Amino acid sequence: MGSIVSAEVAITITLETALHIGTGLGLAQLLDDRTVQGPHVRGSAAPVPYLPGASLKGRLRHHARQLSHALGWKDKDRSAAEAGLFGFADQPGGMVYADLHLDHERAGELLKKDGVPLLPYLARSERSFVSLSRERRVALSGRLFRLELAERDMTYVGGISGYLPSLSAERDLGLLLAALRELGHLGGHKGRGLGKCSATIDAISLGDMPRTWAELVAGLPCTS
Repeated sequence: MGSIVSAEVAITITLETALHIGTGLGLAQLLDDRTVQGPHVRGSAAPVPYLPGASLKGRLRHHARQLSHALGWKDKDRSAAEAGLFGFADQPGGMVYADLHLDHERAGELLKKDGVPLLPYLARSERSFVSLSRERRVALSGRLFRLELAERDMTYVGGISGYLPSLSAERDLGLLLAALRELGHLGGHKGRGLGKCSATIDAISLGDMPRTWAELVAGLPCTS
């Protein structure tokens, strides 16, 4: 095994529209599909939405593939970068994509006000939808459903960290950062206006040294 170097990216994701990342579970006669949620890291007893690292990883893999194709990378270089950043079924990647939780400072303000925990009520909502016939463009009978959503205008913080091969670490991390800047959607039901988001890169380190987005992305090889 060749030498490796540590890499870490701190990120903030802001929901520009409500988001649905479903559990596949409903709530008897009230909801057809709940959104993923759990206790906040600041100790809220009531569950609140969070962004699963697996969902973020899947979207970034998609964007990274598109970018490496657009840059004209050779198949072996694309495969090596994807293996290091995301892994394959039989080969774990070197990076860990942590779950993103509601911004600590903002969540702390809303966890309890005048003795009332406001965060669970402000961070999620419910909305009704109806399925349409694509041919007739009319609502289908009996196809009304309700989803639980993570509410818009909330910010989530988290990070991606791990190890990359030393020889390709700058290239691979640059590709990941470029994919983060392309991130514009998470979750399902995009056609219903859900899941629009934006990502902010708060800090980057490679080999325990601070780096900048500009220098890493500017160094991405382009063979097109």
